[in-house]
Amino acid sequence: MGRVPNWTKEEIDYLQDQWGVTSIKGISTRLGKSINAVKLKAQRMGLSDPRMNFDGITVCQLGKALGREYTIVKNWINRYGMPARKKLFAQSARVWVISYADFWKWAEEHKELLNLAKMEPGTIGPEPEWAKIKRKADQLRSQKTWQSIDWTPAEDQRLAQILKTEITYPDLARMFNRSEASIKRRIHDLNLKMRPVRLNNRIKYTPDEVQTLLRMAQEGYCYETIGQTLGKSALGVRGKLERMGFDFKRRRLREVAK
Repeated sequence: MGRVPNWTKEEIDYLQDQWGVTSIKGISTRLGKSINAVKLKAQRMGLSDPRMNFDGITVCQLGKALGREYTIVKNWINRYGMPARKKLFAQSARVWVISYADFWKWAEEHKELLNLAKMEPGTIGPEPEWAKIKRKADQLRSQKTWQSIDWTPAEDQRLAQILKTEITYPDLARMFNRSEASIKRRIHDLNLKMRPVRLNNRIKYTPDEVQTLLRMAQEGYCYETIGQTLGKSALGVRGKLERMGFDFKRRRLREVAK
């Protein structure tokens, strides 16, 4: 049996430096060693899965980090232009990957697609400051325990009775543990004639209030939280943002064509 050639220090350094950067097949070709020899040496050196050593993340790993299905995240590539690419890690299998820097640059333009509430900091590489702020907003939003179950006949009857009193949308939302939008839809579905007392959302926003509104909307806070901060209803907050030309997907004001 032939003697297996020893690995030189230069070859070991190259293997360690390129692990996860260059495919195993590429390393094998560069060093003139078999693929099995490269894998075995990497294992003995304690090198982890090459996908975990890449300065970025696979789309599959990204989905798990964000708590989203792989098909949903992969759809972001074609539908929203997420700059992922295919990379060869092993002999022939290519997987979708994206660098940390490219992901966060893209994510800043598509904040509405992300929910960082349950994602630990650093899971997707070094985070920009805006991501830390959005995590707090998402965590606050996730604390809202609005019901998504069907309305019961008892709730419908109670809603109809309460509407005969002077009560606002925010008060109803808190009383039924639902969003203001849900309350509004239910009133419409039941064809109820009475309506809640609307907060005076027509009072002009002060310049400071407009700045607070835009900042909180850009940071990802829900309309109820913004409304509580400004003393407005959530419906009024959303309406104001719509009139200002706010882009709800990118979380910023739309650019006006010149």
